[in-house]
Amino acid sequence: MYKTNKSLLSMAVAAATLSSLPVTAATLEEVLVTAQKREQSLQDIPVSVAAFDAQAIRQQGIADVEDISQYVPNVQIAESPGGSTGATIGIRGSVTINPAVTWEPTVGIYLDGVFIAKNVGGIFEVADLERVEVLRGPQGTLYGKNTVGGAINLISKQPAEEASMRLLAGVGNFGASHVGVKADTGRMGNAKFSLSYLKRDRDGFDDNFATGEQFKSVDAESGRIAALFDVSEDTEVIYSYDWSDADNLPSMPQVVPTPVYERPDGIALDGAKFDLSSTKGHSLTISSRLSEQWEFKSITAKRDMTFDDALDLDGAPMTFFHTERHVDHSQLSQEFQWLGQTDNAYFVLGAFYFNEDADADNPYDFGLGFPIRNFYGVESTSTALFGQVDWRLDEQWSVIAGLRYTQEDKDFYISHPDDFVQPFTTESSDSWSNTSPSLTVQYQFGDDSNAYLRLAQGWKSGGFNGESENLAVAQTPYDEEKVTSVELGIKSTVADNIRLNAAVFNNDIKDLQLSEFLGASGYSQITNAGQATIKGAEIEVVAALSEELTVNANYGYLDPKYDSFIQYGFEMKDMAAFPYAPENTYSVGANYQSGSWSARIDYSFVDDHVLYYDQASADATKVKAYGLLNARVSLADIEVGDSRLALSLWGKNLTDEEYYINGIPLGAVALNYFGDPRTVGIDATLTLF
Repeated sequence: MYKTNKSLLSMAVAAATLSSLPVTAATLEEVLVTAQKREQSLQDIPVSVAAFDAQAIRQQGIADVEDISQYVPNVQIAESPGGSTGATIGIRGSVTINPAVTWEPTVGIYLDGVFIAKNVGGIFEVADLERVEVLRGPQGTLYGKNTVGGAINLISKQPAEEASMRLLAGVGNFGASHVGVKADTGRMGNAKFSLSYLKRDRDGFDDNFATGEQFKSVDAESGRIAALFDVSEDTEVIYSYDWSDADNLPSMPQVVPTPVYERPDGIALDGAKFDLSSTKGHSLTISSRLSEQWEFKSITAKRDMTFDDALDLDGAPMTFFHTERHVDHSQLSQEFQWLGQTDNAYFVLGAFYFNEDADADNPYDFGLGFPIRNFYGVESTSTALFGQVDWRLDEQWSVIAGLRYTQEDKDFYISHPDDFVQPFTTESSDSWSNTSPSLTVQYQFGDDSNAYLRLAQGWKSGGFNGESENLAVAQTPYDEEKVTSVELGIKSTVADNIRLNAAVFNNDIKDLQLSEFLGASGYSQITNAGQATIKGAEIEVVAALSEELTVNANYGYLDPKYDSFIQYGFEMKDMAAFPYAPENTYSVGANYQSGSWSARIDYSFVDDHVLYYDQASADATKVKAYGLLNARVSLADIEVGDSRLALSLWGKNLTDEEYYINGIPLGAVALNYFGDPRTVGIDATLTLF
């Protein structure tokens, strides 16, 4: 099924070596997740999940969503081209490139159960995170939004029973600094409150010779308040409000006809002016115990986002081709869940409503003395019913079955009043519906080991191209995308000190939605690729070698291909490339802790991969294989009067690797953007009480 691969064999040998290590007195702590809407051990659930608790987030220096991809196989997360506040997220080769406001995400992001439609802004920073869960493969029968690639769950800490306050501060190279506070009031009658705030600043990484500023400077702040009310013995209400504001500058591109992979000291771009975002979100969660067997949960949320950027796409200190985007987005969601259990079964029933309204003002400036106006937007409504039952047949066998029905309606408009060829304005509407099942059979073959076979469908609705270059494209929606996934996995714990999880999968994709920049016009549009198949494998190993030392390793393998790709009447399956699907990804790490001292080192590797399906665009923006080395040394529990101080010395990309993370092909040249250079710093946390 899978071709022989040296890296795969090497990782399999490493996994076998770890699993054959002698038993020690050390044990691995149980990892608890809520991926199936109830608290379970990571080792018990028949789903490919990677989880990071608060300690792992701190030790591995996970500061934003992008950092996650270094530690999870077959997950690719990069900044959107030219920007610093948006993200392109791919899981198992499924990705949405250049996430425009009129397009559907391939991977769902959830903050405390609330679906985040547009992954722009400081979502990761606002919450005092208790855990991050990354689910690979189609998700829909348990989640508000049906997604084909997977889901990222951000779970924040709830207001605590005891009062506490932590002050945060840090400094680093490139003039980096941050200050923040995280506080809990403790219980006050039937209520508890928490507050978090973070302010970050940093000079840029590269000089802009045209403006005297520096590319990718950061000036951002974010905050969150949460309140928990025990309305009665059986009912709990949680309200939260989060916000973030970023006043950054765009990233520096390398303007070349073919990739060079050597970072210049700077470049002169007069049009790289701003990269701004602002988000605000309210959520209200009501949980009520209806009986011994049933619980009801309501999640209501309202979110607003504005996003503004100005990109210089001509690579010159004068105006030949500049663009701006000014986006307003709002979303309203309501989800109801009924959670039940009997002696041998668990039930989840859900209803979901989602409405979003997005408007974009996207002018182009070709140096003519006036901008070329371009407006578009969409209003989208999604309603769904979903459910899942987990039925334990006996001590060894379980069956999990789920079903989801989704209806999506979209109203789209676009206006190009200054188009050179033919000015046009139009409005279009369309609807899509889908029924997606899932079925899992799980077999427990030991006290801490099980195997599972999972069949699941994922679905992403069709839509409209907001950056359409002509009336015909604007009026023609692209088709819905459907993924049918088969996954065979094993989860095992050996002698309490070695955890080994592995999975192989086969994704059949119909009408794969792919994005492409259309050369020097600057427009970007989605097309359907017909049929595609993605095969892959994942191995994840954690071993406690002693009470002080824990090591980990993971490996991901992808083998994608097009079965049919008709474009302009021609079969392109043997000529089209597969974006964001590196053949090999892996990471290895070690953590040593003795008393109040701890030290961690991690190395991650990403293979060669391309960013676009068009071969010319793929060649011009190809990402060369790269590896990143990160490390952190910490000392905790330093007495400062009645308070406790923790200090950490950290470094990321310690070898100062120069590597691309994304790019924009523009005809004869391409604008390729680098990942961050070596960054180092010192963090301090003072716990007052």
